[in-house]
Amino acid sequence: MSFNDKQLDDNGDWVDATAAYRAGLPAARQWQPDARTALVEPGEYPPAHLNVAGEWEIQYWSPGARKGLNLYLSKDYQVLRQQEWGAFYQEKAVEVGREILGPHGFEYVPEISRPGPASLSFVFRRPSPTYSGQHDFVDLQISNSVMLTPPPRRLNINLIRNEGDRPMFGQGGGYETRLSALLPDKKIDYWWPFKDEAEYEERLRETFDLVVKYGLAVLM
Repeated sequence: MSFNDKQLDDNGDWVDATAAYRAGLPAARQWQPDARTALVEPGEYPPAHLNVAGEWEIQYWSPGARKGLNLYLSKDYQVLRQQEWGAFYQEKAVEVGREILGPHGFEYVPEISRPGPASLSFVFRRPSPTYSGQHDFVDLQISNSVMLTPPPRRLNINLIRNEGDRPMFGQGGGYETRLSALLPDKKIDYWWPFKDEAEYEERLRETFDLVVKYGLAVLM
């Protein structure tokens, strides 16, 4: 998906945000030549926002590198600093997943994970120890707000079992549930919030531990 200038010609309240996006684009293109807005749908969100420090914060995405860039500008659009994102969420998920889920036979599956702007989804898979020809999947999902809006952000865990090497949601003959629905104080569609990278790791450890404690039994 590509975004051109006309699609970013906002009216009303988004004029300054669009100007900030355009002012930061040359720096983003130095980072990755194919950098573009990280917005999933044009016109749904402003292409930049003022954070609590009064800086313009802009999210860019590189389809080729499959990672993003947070660029921070002053109110008069001068570049202050930059920080990559996307790759961090994947790397930390893999690290913590291998530590906690690895001893139970799960491996990270990069080819069916999606570290992109349309969604962030990191999948761990193992052959089912009970059902011949089926696989168990732990699917970590991070809300699209991770790249579209300021914190807090949120994550969720789906547990799936089915035939084949990919999680098939809603398919007959298997099993799927939200982790939150299995907890003693179950909340059917609860998402775990986190405000920064340190809290992201804390939530990963919390939810993966809950997978081991409550989730694995329902896949058996």
